[in-house]
Amino acid sequence: MYPVYLLEDDLQQQAIYQQIIANTIMINEFAMTLTCAASDTETLLAAIKDQQRGLFFLDMEIEDNRQAGLEVATKIRQMMPFAQIVFITTHEELTLLTLERKIAPLDYILKDQTMAEIKRQLIDDLLLAEKQNEAAAYHRENLFSYKIGPRFFSLPLKEVVYLYTEKENPGHINLLAVTRKVTFPGNLNALEAQYPMLFRCDKSYLVNLSNIANYDSKTRSLKFVDGSEAKVSFRKSRELVAKLKLLLS
Repeated sequence: MYPVYLLEDDLQQQAIYQQIIANTIMINEFAMTLTCAASDTETLLAAIKDQQRGLFFLDMEIEDNRQAGLEVATKIRQMMPFAQIVFITTHEELTLLTLERKIAPLDYILKDQTMAEIKRQLIDDLLLAEKQNEAAAYHRENLFSYKIGPRFFSLPLKEVVYLYTEKENPGHINLLAVTRKVTFPGNLNALEAQYPMLFRCDKSYLVNLSNIANYDSKTRSLKFVDGSEAKVSFRKSRELVAKLKLLLS
């Protein structure tokens, strides 16, 4: 489920926004859930520490801090480069600061409007976020992504030749692709689950069948388009032959 977060210190307004968000998600059967409705920035930030994506509705002013929402949005953007952020505010004059800080919000909802108009904008933003998520999911299916330190990288999945691990470097994945060769922190089991289009030919190798040049079933040796090779386990050999037959049919 795609997480949705709400930051609003006026508890009456928070309850109204919560109801609108929950009803919109339920009526449209969106793959979303309202994960956290907070009245302070500390609670909100604690709720997102393990997440990499989300939709945030942020009140700009929390208690006496007119820029609290802006400050937390800056932290969110650092933690989640692709987070969707909507400001709910009475301070239209602060919108220029979001440009200076490169927050790139999805929308601004001004509180001096009628509740009917605020409701319409909340619903529109949920609809827009869902459309963007669907498009991003389709795009992600055709991309391979990884993270090194705080930086995210991606490349077309078709360029991946294979991924492998080495006993002398546990907890790290080696990526061999058409355009690059890198090492990044990771787990091959997790990548196998995340990218089912890649084939686990051995406990240490996850390969892209589209980049296989040939396979010798007698020696169980895979040769790739770049000339590199990988061994196939005895247990996986028959499954690989069946998959290659399907690709050629």
